[in-house]
Amino acid sequence: MTNDFCLLFDTIKDPRDLAEVLHLSIATNRKVNITGNSIRHDHPKVVGIIDSWKPGFKEKPRLDNVSYAQDYFEKIVKLKEKGYKIIGTTPNSGPSLFETDLSKGKQVIVFGTEVGGLSKEKMSVLDGIIRVPMQNKTRFYTLRTVVPIIVYEIMRQKGFLGRPKGKN
Repeated sequence: MTNDFCLLFDTIKDPRDLAEVLHLSIATNRKVNITGNSIRHDHPKVVGIIDSWKPGFKEKPRLDNVSYAQDYFEKIVKLKEKGYKIIGTTPNSGPSLFETDLSKGKQVIVFGTEVGGLSKEKMSVLDGIIRVPMQNKTRFYTLRTVVPIIVYEIMRQKGFLGRPKGKN
């Protein structure tokens, strides 16, 4: 598993959201950190969703890429101690994902809850924020929509998709 960027979710309650995030993390070799009172990857509904996808996997999916921490702030401190830059996501302000250079260094991309996003207190410990622009404004993107966009843009910038940065 590469450690140049990973994902942190502050509370995931929906089994389908977690299953989709886990599927993406398996496909892209990304570590997933989850804080708060979240559903777990071994919950029967999550397992059932992932099991329904098994025919599409080349081998049985391993879910050893997920870790849990109850306290968001403690997890952030530990990640910063490991040299990660902590970048939050927001639908309303901040620089566009596509205009932000995420090609160098280690980052943790932080996602808040779909209902409330990241609180001001939780945003106060971030090193930066990004947003995914929308043409027709809605209040937010769902996790199942925004997480793949962000993951694949970072992978593109870091050259993991077979194209060097800046070459379209």
